[in-house]
Amino acid sequence: MVLAHERMSAVSGPSPSSNTGLALVGAMLVIPQLTLIHPYLHLLLMAPLLVWTGCQGAITEAAKARGDSKIETVSKKDAMQFPLIGSAALFSLYLVVKLVKKEYLDVLISIYFSVLGAFSIFSTISPALTAALSMGGLKRFEFSFDYQLWKAKDKREKLAFGFTMFDVAVFATCAAASLAYAVTKKWWLNNLLGCCFSIQAIEMLALGSYAIGCILLCGLFVYDVFWVFGTEVMVSVAKGLNAPVKILFPKALGVTPVPCSMLGLGDIVIPGIFVALMLRLDVKKGYASQPYFVTNMVAYELGLATTVAVMHFFDAAQPALLYLVPCCIGASLLTGLARGELAAVLNFSTMPIEDAAVASTEAVKKED
Repeated sequence: MVLAHERMSAVSGPSPSSNTGLALVGAMLVIPQLTLIHPYLHLLLMAPLLVWTGCQGAITEAAKARGDSKIETVSKKDAMQFPLIGSAALFSLYLVVKLVKKEYLDVLISIYFSVLGAFSIFSTISPALTAALSMGGLKRFEFSFDYQLWKAKDKREKLAFGFTMFDVAVFATCAAASLAYAVTKKWWLNNLLGCCFSIQAIEMLALGSYAIGCILLCGLFVYDVFWVFGTEVMVSVAKGLNAPVKILFPKALGVTPVPCSMLGLGDIVIPGIFVALMLRLDVKKGYASQPYFVTNMVAYELGLATTVAVMHFFDAAQPALLYLVPCCIGASLLTGLARGELAAVLNFSTMPIEDAAVASTEAVKKED
């Protein structure tokens, strides 16, 4: 979810809303270590908080110049392929869990996520810390590498990055936390990495349009229902893969191992990027009350509550997207209908005009 980190300090500081969200996430990482929060309440607090924080960061990223923003836009083709690619990846992980010795698998996963986690934690907290401690004016050390040696010189793109000594200190702390997770597998360190992965993914992934968002959510709706209800694959991978790809909610403290409920990061990130799309719609239209964002946040919370209720009643794992997808799409449509803006919602796009024109031209060429 967190890709290459080209620069080790942000171009601009995060918004006050984003800082508030990060502070609350930090509190929700600390408080459950001191006093037990009921796992259902813990889930209903933590997941929406991560979505809300990621959405605030997504607006900050979207406001940056195209060369500075790290946002990756999900196209219609991406949305249609995602369930198939996800299914192949999930089944591959299932085979790995079943066939590879757990000792070897844990070592490989620990190495991978210790590296990925260090950059993810850094990318999440560094901009806020830099702004809060007024470290933006420190001397920066800039480096660039010409690594595309197989290309002509005029077509090469250099890998450039820069950092301050404050960045180095923060990154060293983040790396230590990530390494501590790899060694100890503490549930709260798992949650630290999982929270950072979720926030970064919501910030950096943007849906190209409302229609693309609906295609993605509907495709993953079928994906989630099939792999949870139709097979044992999803549950087996979630339980057998000892990696920070889920948020854990302890049922008891002071015991070893700590019994936990869990929520997959996909149930946070996938609806999260759709909710972020609704926030971008509010921002584009200049709605100070943010009606689409607020209703979708409420819908996400209601979808989670429904998931928890059904899971408790049947005492069985539930595909959260079964409840979250109808809630999120339904809330956006009903809000548009109530405000007399249904057509504007259905036609909403975040792609720049020039990108949309290129995509349209390519589509016409394919039809010819």
